[in-house]
Amino acid sequence: MNISKAEHLLQPVLEFVKEYEGEDYYTGIVQELENEAINSFLTSNSLWGGAGSVADQAGIDGGREARRKIEGLLIPLGEFQISLGVVNPRTKSWVEVFKEWEKNNI
Repeated sequence: MNISKAEHLLQPVLEFVKEYEGEDYYTGIVQELENEAINSFLTSNSLWGGAGSVADQAGIDGGREARRKIEGLLIPLGEFQISLGVVNPRTKSWVEVFKEWEKNNI
């Protein structure tokens, strides 16, 4: 896996989390990244899972505009992961739904 590209795509996601979810949530993710290989985090439920994951809930308190921002950041990250086959079982479906919502301005 091209770690530097993955890190480059992940960095704005982490910045978003810090801005919209607060220091504690951000710190938890950073600690998870420090304790795991980046591949493990990129395929984790913390990033791509259901309730409580970045894909599902990051920015939710910031309204639809905040959600659009994180969804827009997750699309290229997810597409990169899909191209390499380094995915969580939900990565592809999240990317597909985010692209559909973006296309339809939902």
